[in-house]
Amino acid sequence: MKKFVTLVFILLGAFSANAQLLWKVSGNGLQKPSYLFGTHHFISGEFIDSVPGLNEVINSIDEVYVEIQNDAMTNPEALQMMQMAMMAPADSTLDKLISPDGLKIIDDVIKKYYGIFGIGVDKFYPMKPAAIMMQLQVIQATTSIPDFNPMNLIDKAVEKRCTSKGKKANSLETIEFQTNLLFNAPLYKQASDLLEMCKADDKMDTMAKELVADYKNQNIGKILEIMSDKELGGSDAEDLKRLVFDRNHNWIPVITEAMNKGSILVSVGAGHLPGPQGVIELLQQQGYTVTPVSTPQP
Repeated sequence: MKKFVTLVFILLGAFSANAQLLWKVSGNGLQKPSYLFGTHHFISGEFIDSVPGLNEVINSIDEVYVEIQNDAMTNPEALQMMQMAMMAPADSTLDKLISPDGLKIIDDVIKKYYGIFGIGVDKFYPMKPAAIMMQLQVIQATTSIPDFNPMNLIDKAVEKRCTSKGKKANSLETIEFQTNLLFNAPLYKQASDLLEMCKADDKMDTMAKELVADYKNQNIGKILEIMSDKELGGSDAEDLKRLVFDRNHNWIPVITEAMNKGSILVSVGAGHLPGPQGVIELLQQQGYTVTPVSTPQP
């Protein structure tokens, strides 16, 4: 893991000079430019107005592409499917996956956040470990991110602003794909990841605050560094490949086809943009010119 993090530091060093959230894609036969925008899934939608050039881009594009449209995430059928996917098989509940000592560690963290409601780890036994991790990440965000508002997050806000101006919204992924991605990893690995997350709980607040600060400073290279640092509670190489890099590669054919039909805005998590397997470099490898829209303000 240390070797992997060191490699990421080296490969992303050149990106620090061009820290940016908004990028222009041109050349390679495109009739009109398209754009990439990196989001932070827990940042308030009001941040849109803090990104130089973003509103002008939204006005100019024909369509927007997001990881998954809000309507696809919130329709009753999708919610029911996700709820079912979050539940563990009866023979593989959390108490059967983790030792008593491990359960005590998880119980302490859950009581830290939910204790005021009288909730301990036993209330979470029926849920898959990945679903428990998601619950903890959301409640951690409420304590670590001052402007966290689950009703007004930036991914939804970008899509809404585009559609309010008559721009068609499109999904890069399906709800089935994302459900499988989030909840259908081997349960033993989910349990191990949950335990490691809880062991690192005292560092999660630091990690969350650093991610917010680097995001607001438009330092996308640093975001991927933090995401890759296990000592801060980040992901290991296997998870980065599954959750970030493989998806980047999957998106490129969809993005290039759409760009050849008109001007688009691709709005995805900022960690998907930088690095040798990031969307920026993958598009450059296809022959496109990808440049920052403007220099971030100090």
